[in-house]
Amino acid sequence: MARGSIPLPIGVFTISMKGDLPASLCEELADLAQRCIAGYSDDRPVSARLVRSRLTNALTGAPPVLAVARDGRKVTGWCAVRRPEPGEARARLWGPLVEPSVRRSGLGTQLLQKVVQAVEWPLVTTDVPVDREGAAGLFTRSGWQVLDTITVLHGAPAASTSEAVTAAVVPELETYVATAARRFTNAETSYAGSTLPRWREDARFHPETLLLDPPTGSLLLALAQRNDTDSELLLAEVWADETDVRRRLITQAHAVAADRKVAIVRAVTRQDPADFLACGMRVTGRCHTFILPGSR
Repeated sequence: MARGSIPLPIGVFTISMKGDLPASLCEELADLAQRCIAGYSDDRPVSARLVRSRLTNALTGAPPVLAVARDGRKVTGWCAVRRPEPGEARARLWGPLVEPSVRRSGLGTQLLQKVVQAVEWPLVTTDVPVDREGAAGLFTRSGWQVLDTITVLHGAPAASTSEAVTAAVVPELETYVATAARRFTNAETSYAGSTLPRWREDARFHPETLLLDPPTGSLLLALAQRNDTDSELLLAEVWADETDVRRRLITQAHAVAADRKVAIVRAVTRQDPADFLACGMRVTGRCHTFILPGSR
C-alpha cells in the first residue's frame, strides 16, 4: 500500500505509513524501542536523535519507509526500511518493534508485511537477538533466512598505557578511511569513498572515538551513545590484519570509554570474538541478521 494511504484496523490498532520523521515521532519511536530491547542482548541506550540518524539515508537525507501502529494516540509498534545508500546492495530493515504488552497479537507480522510490500529493494535486517522470545521466529515463519550470526560482548571502561591516535589529529582522513574500507572490506571504490561521510551522519560519531593505527592503515570505529538513563561506547568496526594491532585498538577504546565516562563498552562482531575476549570483554548474547530470498 502506498505511503499516506488510509490506516488499516488490526484489532484495536491502526497501521499507517509515514513520509517524514518529525521530532515528536522520533521521540515516540525511541521510547518504544527502548522498552522493547530492555534486558536483551541488543539492549543499548536509544534516543530520538539516534533514531533519526539511523533511519534517514546518510548521503541523500531521504526518509525511511516507515509503518507505525497506534492504539488510539499511543504508538504500539513500528517497522522501518532505511533506503539503500548509493552502492549498497540491500536496504536495511529496522524492527518490527512491538509494545511488550501486545506481543503475540500478530501486530509484528502485520508491520513487517506492510513495509516489505511497500519497498522495491532487497532487504537485510538489523541485528535480531536470539534471546528475545519470538523475534527470530517471526522472520523464519515469514520465509526469511539467516545471513550472519553476530556475537555481542560487554566490557568495562578501563585506563590504558597505550595512547590512541584519533581521527581528530590525522590529515586526509577521508582518504585514510576509504583506503581501509577497500583493503579490509573489499568495498568498491566509490562506496569505499563514501564510508567516512556515511559514518559522520551517525548521531553517535565523533572524531575522537575513531581510532587509527597509521603504520598499518588499521582503524577501530567506536560510537558513543547516551540517553537519560544509560550510556555506552559501541565498538562497531575493527579493521586490522594483525592480532596485536586489533587488541591494542580494542584496549585503547576501553580507555576512550573511561575518558568519556560511559557506563559500558559493547562490541558486535561477525568474526571470532577471541580478540575481544583477550581484552577482558565477555560474551553477553548473539544475534542474527536475516535476508528475504527472492526479494526484488
